[in-house]
Amino acid sequence: MTSLLKEGAPIDNFGVGEQLITSASSPVLSGVYKLAAISQNGQLIPKIKVSASREKTTLPGLKRVYRLYQQGTTRAIGDVIALADEKLASGMTVVALNPLATRSQQQLGDFVARELQHTVLSPKTTAAVETDCFAIQRFSQQRLAELPEATQRLVNPDHYPVYITQQLAELQADLIAQQHAKN
Repeated sequence: MTSLLKEGAPIDNFGVGEQLITSASSPVLSGVYKLAAISQNGQLIPKIKVSASREKTTLPGLKRVYRLYQQGTTRAIGDVIALADEKLASGMTVVALNPLATRSQQQLGDFVARELQHTVLSPKTTAAVETDCFAIQRFSQQRLAELPEATQRLVNPDHYPVYITQQLAELQADLIAQQHAKN
């Protein structure tokens, strides 16, 4: 399908079959909830799930996700996950989210950060949400167009960098150490 489109085949649409939406081996969509914080005496206390597998260890606390753009462009250069109360600064040190990355820390500068999350439902308000499927499609296509083309390949895509802030990395490390001290 992908190669047909890349070669310019005159295809207007594709049909989605039952095999795509229903798994033969597991015909349900399962989900997993991971606790990130608890409310205690009016304060949010960050929590973590530690796993033997480093990549399965959760990120604690309330968080915000930002897309970083090269200054003066709409070209995305990476995403950053930060604690909800953190302010991103140009010239900041970030940590690779991938625990197997060869360069765990990196200095980032000369970028514009835009928040990817928007509050839709809170105890005080409910925000209007887009329901027009074509508007949602346009929005999604615009966001995809921001990403480097090589990261969008379906076969052998390039890695798109996702980082966490130094403060979030330190909180995670502290909570891991506390968990190990208990055991």
